[in-house]
Amino acid sequence: MQPSGKEHVDVYSYDRLPYRLRENDVLDIQVQTLDDKANKLFKSTGGQNMQMGVQMGGDPFYITGYAVSAKGTIELPYIGEINVEGKTLQEAREAIDAEVSTLFKNYFLTVKLGGIRFSAIGEFRNPGKKLVLQNQLTLFEAIATCGDMTPVADRGGLQIIRQYPDGTRIHTVNTLEDTIISGPYYFIQPNDILHAPPLPEKAYGFGVTGAQSITVLTGALSTSLALVLSILSLTR
Repeated sequence: MQPSGKEHVDVYSYDRLPYRLRENDVLDIQVQTLDDKANKLFKSTGGQNMQMGVQMGGDPFYITGYAVSAKGTIELPYIGEINVEGKTLQEAREAIDAEVSTLFKNYFLTVKLGGIRFSAIGEFRNPGKKLVLQNQLTLFEAIATCGDMTPVADRGGLQIIRQYPDGTRIHTVNTLEDTIISGPYYFIQPNDILHAPPLPEKAYGFGVTGAQSITVLTGALSTSLALVLSILSLTR
């Protein structure tokens, strides 16, 4: 039987504001000119170290990137400090461009986030500090980077610990709901911490699968029965 109409597909819009740079963010800044000597001023010198860092699970931009300091600035060679805190990437590029233009007339400037760093703790198959070399990262992509959550993770109570200019806030999201896509926490921000708490069943000592839970319950009943029989034999 042929379908009578078109398939209905839900479309979710994004509730996302432009990300504004904060302390500890790392920028990847490249300046290319027609002068080879001038290019060496900004050219990354850690290419081999960068490649080795990626292979060993380290941060490839630790040596080559420009970190936002506690003062909200980055420091470029022969230019000095530039304030970028609170700026979008486009606004930061404009501020950097204004300073680079004092040194060169013809050049090409690129300003990008040096990857997205986040940490995963709790019920993840592969928790730890993560670095994804992308301009944006969804919550589900971040979970996939950690090998998914374990079977005993509370997928309805995932916590996102996020830094703000006035402090740190904890947001709880339900990853089982489709509406999360149109929510404000669908995209991971640099330096987020994902905490996957366990389900109550884990605290009760149940296994992660039905078979394991039955085994645990059977063992507990067997132990209780043996204890009762022992007490009865002593009271006779």
